[in-house]
Amino acid sequence: MNIDLTMNIDLAGIRIPDSKLAREIMELVRDTEPALLFHHSSRVYYWGALAGKRRGLRFDPELLYAGAMFHDMGLTDQHSSADERFEVDGANAARDFLRSHAIAQQDIETVWTARGARGGGACTSA
Repeated sequence: MNIDLTMNIDLAGIRIPDSKLAREIMELVRDTEPALLFHHSSRVYYWGALAGKRRGLRFDPELLYAGAMFHDMGLTDQHSSADERFEVDGANAARDFLRSHAIAQQDIETVWTARGARGGGACTSA
């Protein structure tokens, strides 16, 4: 069964945020990543949001969506660097995108840390 994750499906009350920022994230990631990574990243958002909901956690769906959708961006030629892990490259891509959309620095750091710190090791700060 193929599910088109560019459509905003309702999964147990979880939906992709209905915002200009979320639509622009979706468009960029869809146009940059192979379909396999795009769909994987979309599922990461749904799984993360479902897990947070189940645990009763409060989270910003838009920031979670940004982190999920950019989490493998460092695997693409456009965002891969020779000197950083792909996790950091993806976090840096998210940081740059969010800065270009005038997102608050604290929110950018939240997204960056969620992605850039994955895998351990020293990371460049946001």
